[in-house]
Amino acid sequence: MTGCPSENTESSDNAASQSAAPAATESAASTETHASVKGDPANGPTVFKTKGCTACHMVASIPEAKGAIGPKLDGVATIAATRVSGEDAETYLRHSIEKPEAFLVPGYQNLMMQGLRAQMSDQEYEDLIAWLLSLKA
Repeated sequence: MTGCPSENTESSDNAASQSAAPAATESAASTETHASVKGDPANGPTVFKTKGCTACHMVASIPEAKGAIGPKLDGVATIAATRVSGEDAETYLRHSIEKPEAFLVPGYQNLMMQGLRAQMSDQEYEDLIAWLLSLKA
């Protein structure tokens, strides 16, 4: 997921990720939010568009999502499950949004908007995660 916004970046899609261990407090915060708010994948595309994700990421089901700075997100739920050993797709996606520098897809720079999670309500965040988890290959 990491890779927004930027000027020009060479890219390669669907490659394995390099990683660093995320902070324990971030994992705890994600778990608390996830436990208290249920995401609706039907609302995810709206969050994706209104938070500017279309500028950097491409998703075939969203015509305005034509970005090439960040990885393509078609099939991300399947791909994310393989990026970091010991992490499932949901954990990887949450870390990619909360701490984008922790997991960089090879070929992409750490250019994702910092503080993106803080710009979303808990409901928006859970809706976005639920939708991303529905994007299976």
